[in-house]
Amino acid sequence: MRDNGWNMKKYDIALFDLDGTLSESGEGILDCVRMVFMETQRPLPSEDVVRSFIGPPMYDSLIGCGFEHEDALKAVEIYKRNYIESGIYKNKLYDGIIDVLQSLKAEGVRLGVASSKYQKFTDRIINMLGIGEFFDRVGGSTLVSGKPVDGCKPRLSKLDVINYVIDDLRTGDDDRIVMIGDTGFDAKGASNAGIGFIGCLFGYGTREDMEEHYTIGTPTFAEKPKDIIPMIIG
Repeated sequence: MRDNGWNMKKYDIALFDLDGTLSESGEGILDCVRMVFMETQRPLPSEDVVRSFIGPPMYDSLIGCGFEHEDALKAVEIYKRNYIESGIYKNKLYDGIIDVLQSLKAEGVRLGVASSKYQKFTDRIINMLGIGEFFDRVGGSTLVSGKPVDGCKPRLSKLDVINYVIDDLRTGDDDRIVMIGDTGFDAKGASNAGIGFIGCLFGYGTREDMEEHYTIGTPTFAEKPKDIIPMIIG
């Protein structure tokens, strides 16, 4: 870590989304979304609607497609079953992500994962990808029913997950914190948390959607993973 007598870092804490930010996961997610519609005998929406399932909580996406509450809960379980059986294995790291994590860690940036994916899936994927050593806290959502997991406060929204991770990583009130994600959903979570935001254009969302949902400032954008490094450590 550099020591020039003053802090060179732009941010002390960096939170990463998982899907579309750390890992290319779209194939596995979309396959399992299609299985949900097939098993529930519902017409498959357009490809654009199916792709919109990447990022938000599965329950919210299902409600947006016309599922009633109870049916959405059952469909979430169908998705989880298919995902754990097959979809989870279709994750792979984006090229250059390891270099990003190594560089930030070497500069003393405290790293976390803040994903809307279920906590158990998030933990498993991070370990499967071999990047667990870089993160001081890995956060995912809890059960959609709102029941506590391992005695923790329920985490249902992106803001809930962000705050959960921040609370563990923060060492002072003046910590500078940034969320790194690829969708308007991530941008909105960062905005609601009052933290910085870096949008990943190599992921699944659009610049326009992220700009629209980050309402407390101007986000910066990374065309490639390596672009993230100078945005955080200067």
